[in-house]
Amino acid sequence: MDSEALATANIMFDFMSDTAVAKSREDILKSLDRTARHFGFSCFAMSGIPLPTERIDPYFLLNGWPCEWFERYSTANYVHADPVIHLSKMQDGAFVWSEALRGQDLGRHARRVMSEARAFKMNDGYSVPLHTADGFQAIITFGAEKVDLSHAARGALHIISIYAHNTVRSLLTPKANSENKGLLRITAREREIIQWCAAGKTAVEIAAILGRSHRTIQNEIFNVQRKLNVVNAAQMIAESFRYGILR
Repeated sequence: MDSEALATANIMFDFMSDTAVAKSREDILKSLDRTARHFGFSCFAMSGIPLPTERIDPYFLLNGWPCEWFERYSTANYVHADPVIHLSKMQDGAFVWSEALRGQDLGRHARRVMSEARAFKMNDGYSVPLHTADGFQAIITFGAEKVDLSHAARGALHIISIYAHNTVRSLLTPKANSENKGLLRITAREREIIQWCAAGKTAVEIAAILGRSHRTIQNEIFNVQRKLNVVNAAQMIAESFRYGILR
């Protein structure tokens, strides 16, 4: 691991250590604010995504946006015109706004949202969509004048975002979280596969390393995701850290 990747990993682990002992959403807000600034972001927000007939206000979980921008965004109900929100509903991979929206023919309302965001130094951003196994949709989004994230930083911030979101939700439903943790049983074989996934290996690569078939590894990964109630590898890794399967 090179020095930049090591420093990025340390930022991620520091955030997880702080968040693991958080007693409130305010604690997580402060930790995520510090972490966001490490990666060059000046603001962030975490929210569920409302239905087309709903407002976003009740769905906000963490608000690290400038107060004036939050008021404008919520009052004008920009969530239903925001092209970043639209994109996050269509995919589950994290993305940089300028890269994902490049070449897209945005409508007048979408252009207005992005234009007004620039007045609050959100010229660009990095967003992490969350689609849960029970159908809930959410987003963690970071804003900056300029986004300059290495591959390692993108991966770390992706995991950090999922970890933060799931920790916030666990604070809101502590009984359900405790019950899930008590029922969780991960085998030594499954733990090894999670460790390889966390190291960035694909199912094909893990199969070659462990001398097993690709289909077997895929089934093992799917089984772990089912146990953790997640839908992709990034969520699996984040939850494995949160539950102490990975350390």
